[in-house]
Amino acid sequence: MIVSEVGPKAYLETRVDIPKDLVDVVCDFVIENLSNGIVLEDEEGSSHTTLVFYVDEKDKHSRDRLTEFLRGLVGSSLSELPVVDQRRIKDISWIDEYRKSIKPIWICEDLAIRPSWNPSLDAKYEIIIEPRMAFGTGSHATTHGCLAAIRQSFKKGMRFLDVGTGSGILSILTDKMGATYIRAVDYDPEAVTNCRENFKLNGVTAQHDVLQGSIDVCSSENPYDFVCANIIRTTILSMLDQLLFLTAPDGLLVLSGLLDQDEKAVTDALAARGQTNPHIDRIDQWLTYTVHKR
Repeated sequence: MIVSEVGPKAYLETRVDIPKDLVDVVCDFVIENLSNGIVLEDEEGSSHTTLVFYVDEKDKHSRDRLTEFLRGLVGSSLSELPVVDQRRIKDISWIDEYRKSIKPIWICEDLAIRPSWNPSLDAKYEIIIEPRMAFGTGSHATTHGCLAAIRQSFKKGMRFLDVGTGSGILSILTDKMGATYIRAVDYDPEAVTNCRENFKLNGVTAQHDVLQGSIDVCSSENPYDFVCANIIRTTILSMLDQLLFLTAPDGLLVLSGLLDQDEKAVTDALAARGQTNPHIDRIDQWLTYTVHKR
């Protein structure tokens, strides 16, 4: 970690409990106006999801802006105004707390994820991560769903595109499974930094590019055999034509970051583009689509 003369950088950690059917719309607002990355925390059996995101401590109005947005939903989508909690944490405090929360995770019998400080696991595919403010520790259902889809369907020699790469976990798995080329893209510069760090930590050997930006930086002379987009419904739908264009004929497109209530919109959008009967994996209320491009 680089520490400046004025001391470690500090953040405002923001937490709010949202009914599950409003997660998509509130995430859209946060991503477009407050923060490029959101962590979603779910408890089994709960009707709510906790949204957690971080902003620079200089952004003193982020809580007020989110509260005002939520106030506009009261009476229509919300029965009462949720409480937006916010606290200041130093970068070093974030890492300490993150270390306490991150445990080794087994995705399937031969695929595991561990933090760098944890002893090595006896797994055929072991992914090592460093604690940084980015998505993708493997604990969330959407990441789990994507990893399972890759483990089941990815083949040696494939070209892989990872849209919304976060910490790079999905890309790292494809490298271990024999990818020939990887392009990992994220809008959040901190996620890009973390992805590159994790690539190095895991000794990624495939030719690769880790880029900051949107899907517009994903173009290539050749389409990709396997494409993953683990984002949110509105973003997926807005870029679905591009995602399908970037997927090679007979290739695979995995879509996640989707909730039960997104199923009709996503399935209909795929069908309108000639992609029918996608395979859908469900973990709690979260969906992961695997589309075999026709």
